[in-house]
Amino acid sequence: MSPPTKQLGKLSIGGNMSVTRFQASTVRPRKYNDDDKSDDNDYNSDSDSDHDNDQQDDDDDNDASGEEHMSEDLNSKPLASTVRAASQIVYNLEGLAMTSRMRALAGLTGKYDVVYCRESPDVYEFQLSERPRVQIRPNKLQCNCSEFESRLDLACRHIYWLVDQLYHCIQPHTPSRQVPLSSEGHSPDLPPIDELLGENLMAVAEKLDWQYVPSVVSPRSSPDRVGLSREDKVRDIMSAFNECTFPEEFRLDLVETMGESRTPEQCVVQGDFEATMFRLSVHDDNVYTSLRKAMPTGACAAIYFDKVQKRLRKIFAAFDLYRETGQLSADGTWMEVQHVVQLLRQLVERIRVNISLRIPYGLKGAAGALVALLQEICSRNIDAFEGNRWGRVPQHGEDEDDQNLYEQLIGQPKFQGYFVLDVLEELPPNLLRHYVSNLNEILNKIEINPPSETYIRKLKGLIHDAENGSSASRQKRPATDPSGGNQKRAK
Repeated sequence: MSPPTKQLGKLSIGGNMSVTRFQASTVRPRKYNDDDKSDDNDYNSDSDSDHDNDQQDDDDDNDASGEEHMSEDLNSKPLASTVRAASQIVYNLEGLAMTSRMRALAGLTGKYDVVYCRESPDVYEFQLSERPRVQIRPNKLQCNCSEFESRLDLACRHIYWLVDQLYHCIQPHTPSRQVPLSSEGHSPDLPPIDELLGENLMAVAEKLDWQYVPSVVSPRSSPDRVGLSREDKVRDIMSAFNECTFPEEFRLDLVETMGESRTPEQCVVQGDFEATMFRLSVHDDNVYTSLRKAMPTGACAAIYFDKVQKRLRKIFAAFDLYRETGQLSADGTWMEVQHVVQLLRQLVERIRVNISLRIPYGLKGAAGALVALLQEICSRNIDAFEGNRWGRVPQHGEDEDDQNLYEQLIGQPKFQGYFVLDVLEELPPNLLRHYVSNLNEILNKIEINPPSETYIRKLKGLIHDAENGSSASRQKRPATDPSGGNQKRAK
């Protein structure tokens, strides 16, 4: 991947940001046209070719300027009290206030594409191609676009559009009479949309030709969180210019929220350009848009999973140096097996969380990192400290399995789940098809000294699904070994 910093020359802060309060109140934010998107093609990555550079601009921030134009267009003529949507359902808008009516008209007469949909307990999620992400919960509809976030009590155009699509798909017959709409985005005359969906999301996706993705539940995500906040997005972008720092590690001293407004002058941190840019990007839409164009969403995802692989290589290099010479890591850590196991499990969990946050971008990079890690562990089915020359002796009660990374990570699924396989199982089988040869190589290695029958079965199931490119037969395997224990490896 070419260094992302070369794109910094394309940033235009002064030309796009609000320089004075007067200008901020009179100058309309710039809207980017299709020609602006051509710069994104510089971000092809050999390690992650799936991040769709033709769709990189992200940004829900354009919704605000879009609503401004929508307001101008609709205010130039009387607002209709009824509208026939693309679904042929006729909606009655008389009960809606002006803002809600404008949003409903924009959504019901607009056209959007669903990139994917998925479900988890109490939530249905729909990712649209223009980057808005809509979530449907019991008695609650929400979107991560700026139009919705500006008024959390009013549905945005994306919600109105999506609800219409779902009503049309799920309802057995098109209503013969006008259907009223509420400002929350649903109809009081029809069953709640979450009840209509029930357990039918996969069938709905198939009928509407939407991609259905098995859910990845993030332990970090809260029930009310929809995607990344602006602060998280800025942290993600700025950390991408750092060779090894993850977003969650980047400048933890910088804490900003859009709730506390700052003028450009107030964003200046004397002697700290990085902090100044962070503040400006959080509070100024034009600065954020320019920065996002220099570092698109797909590029951030590719860079993130590249960093994961670099971090893995660094961990193994430090571990090998320690077991051969006893030398501590650069930060003074004793690289004992249990510490390395903890670091690797943390990285796998980090991959799991970021698959969920970054989908549909970065999936190939995530899969590559997971498969490479599993291959590395399978090549380490040894007592790491056997025959060491620096005087390390086993601690009290420590046996050869305690000093074996393979046994600690793969040989004990009943304690910690199925290392790596649990996360690979969440990825689309047609993506794993590219790694079938690697997975078969891993299978051949672990079949010699199998960790457990359940781990073998789970791996074989993944390979089978990948070869067939389908998740229809994929099922969760039991989390415990029915044999009640693990086989010791052959001497």
